[in-house]
Amino acid sequence: MAIRNEPPNSVSEPAPTDTFAGIEDPLARYNNNNSSCPIEVGQDAKYVIGEHLLWAPRRVRVGCIGAGASGIMLCYKKEKEFGNDIDLVVYERHDQPGGVWYTNKYPGCRCDVPSPAYQYSFAPKPDWPMMYSSAQDIQRYYQDFAESRGYLDKYIKLKHSVEKAAWDEEKGQWILTVTERLPSGETRTIEDAVDFLVGNIGVLHTWKWPSIPGRELFKGKMTHSASYDTTLDLKDQRVAVIGSGASAVQIVPAIKDESSHVLSFYRTPQWISSGMPVEGLTDGSNITFTDEQKRKFEDDSEYYLRTRKKIENNINKAFPKVAERMASIINNDPILMKKVMPEFAMGCRRLGLGEEFLHALNTPKVSLADSGIEAFTETGVKCHDGSTIDFDVIICATGFDVSFRPPFEMIGREDRVLGDEWDTEPEAYLALAASGYPNFLMGSLGPNCPAGHGSFVTVLESAQNYVCKVIRKLQTENIHSLDVKKEVVDEYNQHVHLWLKRT
Repeated sequence: MAIRNEPPNSVSEPAPTDTFAGIEDPLARYNNNNSSCPIEVGQDAKYVIGEHLLWAPRRVRVGCIGAGASGIMLCYKKEKEFGNDIDLVVYERHDQPGGVWYTNKYPGCRCDVPSPAYQYSFAPKPDWPMMYSSAQDIQRYYQDFAESRGYLDKYIKLKHSVEKAAWDEEKGQWILTVTERLPSGETRTIEDAVDFLVGNIGVLHTWKWPSIPGRELFKGKMTHSASYDTTLDLKDQRVAVIGSGASAVQIVPAIKDESSHVLSFYRTPQWISSGMPVEGLTDGSNITFTDEQKRKFEDDSEYYLRTRKKIENNINKAFPKVAERMASIINNDPILMKKVMPEFAMGCRRLGLGEEFLHALNTPKVSLADSGIEAFTETGVKCHDGSTIDFDVIICATGFDVSFRPPFEMIGREDRVLGDEWDTEPEAYLALAASGYPNFLMGSLGPNCPAGHGSFVTVLESAQNYVCKVIRKLQTENIHSLDVKKEVVDEYNQHVHLWLKRT
């Protein structure tokens, strides 16, 4: 890291006086809540010594973008690690906290990690309704945590969208341009200056339509899974679901009974698991916890902790039987096996959770498309094999822009733009710091974030701990700016790429 130290308040002021030998005690002024005690050096001094007790924390204003799991966690860390030593503001563009668990409302949306493992280590919830909880239940967990501690009143500003962050070298601050949505529906632009900026926005914030021409031609209903139209009535409708990721795998079985027929355009096969078996609790299926189980979790915290650890330890153990299980569910049908079972090794991509999808393929109401889509038409789609298919509703479960580029303009040193620099190959130190963007860390899911399988929450906790350590260093050592050197980023990424070749 490149660190720049500067004495605070380097401006000329008249020398203070005191009745005792004409000298004022600097500590007396410090103790009177004046963090700087300027003392003139020489008659024409332009430099003034600031009195600052060694290791005494200076007031630092921290800005956080995003009030999902990591943004809310930073509120907790602020109170636990800093108390009132720092000011914190969290800007959240949506109406409620919770991040992706608030914005994703598509049918069947739930987490692919067991709920006991998908929670803060410092706030265990013993009464999860199911092993794999719905998006609504997870969002409620995070919102309840924030509300119970007053974070929405103290730190989090909802309906505030950061449009621009620009580094001011002289001030050593990030200047934020923020758009606030008012109750009237109008907007206003405000400006804020923060000493340290934390990007807790993750990567699932900018969803993308499929790169298929003619989308504007379709006369029926079209929606994206990440911005799902909850007013859609699918009863007796012909539905196309485009995509083969986690969202598509969850949507298809969730809508099959209501729709007249569902055709899945499943381009890229993935490994699909039933879930993680836990001895004495579940064989991997999405069980509903009984009242007795919830009481045991609540009454015996040690037992609950052992259960949570057992779940996490079983993640990798689930791999060997996945292929065998997938084949058996689709009755070893060679045509289906070719369409849904990938050729790449298990673990290269995140393991999908959705045996219900495989079971749905055995029903007459769900089919897999034989050909990919060439273009949209007024009534449906035209496929690469020349066939045309009509639909009433098209659901695009086509994912997100996961390039790590921020969804706002970010200008660092020498007018560098992070979005441009990360357009092709994003690189960061420890998945947290980008060179040329001082006093800024990504608290959630930066490039090469060390979480491919299992719960992200554990990784987020480690990231927020690191963020707090850096803020504390900046605060107690009177650091103007802290920036990772480009050669350090290069060396780290060389290490990462060499390491990944062995996996």
